[in-house]
Amino acid sequence: MNKICCVFLILTVLAFAGTGCQDKTESSTKARVEFKNTIEGNFFFIPEGSTAGYTKMEPDSLGNYAYEVDLNVPSYFRYVGVNKKFYLVYLTPGARVEIQEGADGVVFAGDHVAENTFLSENVYLGSVPEDVPLYSAEWVRLNTEEVNRLIGNLETSGLDQDFIRLQKLKYRCDFYLQRLNGPANTAMFAPQLKIELADNFYDFMKEVNFSDSSLVQIPKWFNMMLGTFEQMEKKGWIEVSPERYMEIYAQKIGDEKVRSMFLVELLNLTLQKGYSDDFPVYLEGVRQYITHPEALAALPALESRYQESKETHKTIARGQMAPEFKAVDVKGKEYTSADFKGKVQVLDFWFTGCIPCRAEMPYMEKLADDMKGENIVFISMSVDTGDELMALWRKMVKDKKGAELQLNVPGGFKSDLVKKYLIHGVPRIVIVDEEGKIVDANAKRPSDPKLRMQLEQLVK
Repeated sequence: MNKICCVFLILTVLAFAGTGCQDKTESSTKARVEFKNTIEGNFFFIPEGSTAGYTKMEPDSLGNYAYEVDLNVPSYFRYVGVNKKFYLVYLTPGARVEIQEGADGVVFAGDHVAENTFLSENVYLGSVPEDVPLYSAEWVRLNTEEVNRLIGNLETSGLDQDFIRLQKLKYRCDFYLQRLNGPANTAMFAPQLKIELADNFYDFMKEVNFSDSSLVQIPKWFNMMLGTFEQMEKKGWIEVSPERYMEIYAQKIGDEKVRSMFLVELLNLTLQKGYSDDFPVYLEGVRQYITHPEALAALPALESRYQESKETHKTIARGQMAPEFKAVDVKGKEYTSADFKGKVQVLDFWFTGCIPCRAEMPYMEKLADDMKGENIVFISMSVDTGDELMALWRKMVKDKKGAELQLNVPGGFKSDLVKKYLIHGVPRIVIVDEEGKIVDANAKRPSDPKLRMQLEQLVK
């Protein structure tokens, strides 16, 4: 592999104004994929980047295997074969594609044969030799070379120009996502791998302005953008504001469609996470930035969902008295909410089997230690139940010496406390003021600097 200077091509990964596929104005058109496998076994076909999990393909009443989807722009899907190999599949509105898997692998027929064959032969994996430290400068250099090589293959492929432009963007975004999320994912899922990041590791995102309208066709585009802004907040590169953060993000996005669609997805995510008293404030703050017709059409449904959520969560809305609780520490000593009367309470609901919960623990512990001496108490509220999980919880927390109080909620998810807070998933952060009234029943996570700012404002 030739050595080249790493010029951080990712700085311009999304800054191609006007170079992507043009927006489609025609109505949604159904694409169809037929499977003609010659080997037996289960296989799967899903949108690339889907978080819904894999559902195996089932035959129709005639014994045929087919997948149909409405598309209005070119999109990516994933075929997971009988032999457990993964194949990226490119589809366009109205396309008819055939996939045949045999003992020797996968063969494509129908539309986009050349494009899908190219994708199967030019895969970006982000892999490097074992002796290269993850996310080191050498790792960046080698991956930059690999992305450049794949883009070079693409540019000389003679394939459809719209496909070439979109796939260039995808290669760059895949690399970008590796750099953005890789360190945190490694720390979460493979903590035994020690990673040391250079001080300038995240500098590649400083100049990104998301100016290519084709970005919304790239799998995980929204997560990539949101992760970028959240990392910028942590680095102090953009203003941190619990109330105005959506507006601040909007001002950093250069393309109208991307900006509009991102804000709609961000509002949607807010509703998915649970009830937020601040949703109307967020919406009014970004309404002026949502101008693309497709995004505007989605707003009424979001507002309707908020009203439904408001009614469902009225008992834990801001200003309501917080439910009283009883919880015990590792020695069995009981604590109640009355023990913390007159203090701001930060209740952190979690359980030992929740990997995101455990990833957030160091941030909450540091926050508690940093605010020690203020009129605030941080309470870890484990919802573990059963002998095995309780033993694991005790082992995890018995030696903790920080300012955060480690408690367990008897009954866990079946307890009255969890039911009253309408908790269906964790981690879940609840903030209660000095008077015992709810400030935020679904607060930001401790890794988010907006939570620190919100708490600092409360104890002033």
